[in-house]
Amino acid sequence: MSAPTYYKHDLSPFIFTIQGLKLEWMSSAGGIAALAVLFFVGLGTLWLLPRIRQLSDIQLGRIMALRPLFVLLSVVVCAFFGLHKAGINWGLRWYSTMYLLAYVFTYLCCRHWIKKRSIMLTPLLLDSLIAYLMIGMIIGARAAYVFIYNWESYMSAPLDAFKVWEGGLSFHGGIVGVIAAIVLFCRRHGISFWHLSDHLAFTVPVGIGLGRIGNFMNGELYGRVISDHVPWAIIFPTGGELPRHPSQIYQSLGEGWLLFLTLVIVKRLKSKEGTIGAAFVFFYGFYRFFMEFYREADEQLKYYFNNTLTMGQILCFVTMLAGIGVFVYTRSNVQVGSEQWRQRIDAFLERRRREEALEG
Repeated sequence: MSAPTYYKHDLSPFIFTIQGLKLEWMSSAGGIAALAVLFFVGLGTLWLLPRIRQLSDIQLGRIMALRPLFVLLSVVVCAFFGLHKAGINWGLRWYSTMYLLAYVFTYLCCRHWIKKRSIMLTPLLLDSLIAYLMIGMIIGARAAYVFIYNWESYMSAPLDAFKVWEGGLSFHGGIVGVIAAIVLFCRRHGISFWHLSDHLAFTVPVGIGLGRIGNFMNGELYGRVISDHVPWAIIFPTGGELPRHPSQIYQSLGEGWLLFLTLVIVKRLKSKEGTIGAAFVFFYGFYRFFMEFYREADEQLKYYFNNTLTMGQILCFVTMLAGIGVFVYTRSNVQVGSEQWRQRIDAFLERRRREEALEG
């Protein structure tokens, strides 16, 4: 009987590279003129038009939604042009793209909740919130990776800790960083932390699910070597010639989509503010604990407690305990959907409307 054959991972970690794009037209006179016209038309439509013409609330809402997209597109075009002219072959990685899609999903969900007046946010506050979240996530995820997962490597070269582009982020640390960012944002704008964290926690599993798919496309964070025949096992070049579990896909299904389904079910129950956040923290740790049995341990840490648990699993215990603590602590919070809950949101939105009117 012949030995089973397994798929060998040969996917590119890049969606595209600068040299792979046809950007020569951007250097021509016609290309520069076309880009300039598009830029000034967009600038006039999105920023000048509301100042010189009375627009309806629906029109203003659409303009506010398009502004960050226009700014992002302008930055991307300028960056591509500069990299192309400098001859730098930068590329967009799958993992980065998945996180970007996750932020887009969060943004669209918040826009939907703003429209329904079920969240203490306005379009202007949402733009600021996204910036807070991105900064908090990067700082927290990088700090945890450096000081918990790989400190011995950075002791001799501490400045390398700032080289985020070389990879190395911890999701547990990212959670802490995001929580800190939400706390700061809520204190600055007078928003209930549990109210906002519930909404944001509901969107995070989608980001996790997409992020793990990005890990798979990059061929990183692969699983352990299989002990028996597994038809879908994969040979990852950086992991040797032995077939391994595609644990990134397992984690995407468990920590991402199954966790999202769990929060959908919890969200349908009549609950106190903070329940969604508590459920997210607990069940993320719960699902990841079991997924870690298929994931290869970090090379620099390996296993603990007689080679039975990974650092990720140890942190999962802490995460689950934190989720239980949050659930108990928030039992005295206002009930979601109650009259008191609605009145508080309406009062906040009315205050913000007056403040933004004075600022504008």
